[in-house]
Amino acid sequence: MRQNMLLESLEQCCGGMVHLRTQLEKLSGGTCQQCALSMESACKAQVERAGHMLQKGLLELKDEEAERETRLNATLQMLLRSERKVYDRLKRLEDSRAVPSGAADSRTGQQPTPRPEGLGATFTLGMQPLSTGFRGQEVTSPPSMATVERALVAIATELERVRQHLSRVIEQTGTVTNDRGDT
Repeated sequence: MRQNMLLESLEQCCGGMVHLRTQLEKLSGGTCQQCALSMESACKAQVERAGHMLQKGLLELKDEEAERETRLNATLQMLLRSERKVYDRLKRLEDSRAVPSGAADSRTGQQPTPRPEGLGATFTLGMQPLSTGFRGQEVTSPPSMATVERALVAIATELERVRQHLSRVIEQTGTVTNDRGDT
């Protein structure tokens, strides 16, 4: 989407250059040839400067976008790995708390369902708590909300900086266009 906006902005600037050329051709037909040549060379120099400035700005924005995309992908990969770790730990925890098949409720034939606050119903049936198997293992925690929030704030700050840079480029292009008399 940003690339489309940049391309549209570039196309608008190029359209302004075409308009400038047509005005220059009209002026050169009605004025002396020497004046027309000096005006034409001055306008061409201005158009070239504006074109170089726009190309440089576009390249900078593309580079910044690539860097930002790399950082976003790294952040998303980190979150995805963290999510997988949490899922795996939850799965191991659920598996470790699974009730053996002989402990099923004899009245309904179903096993009691563990509750989030503990094994509540299984203790009422006289079962011993199962060991989780996590003793002695190092469990890494997922990234905290503060870490995720900092990453998102950094991304938002970077996007705001790019927006301001793009606004400056567009403003400079408008200033160059206004200096030429092209509105």
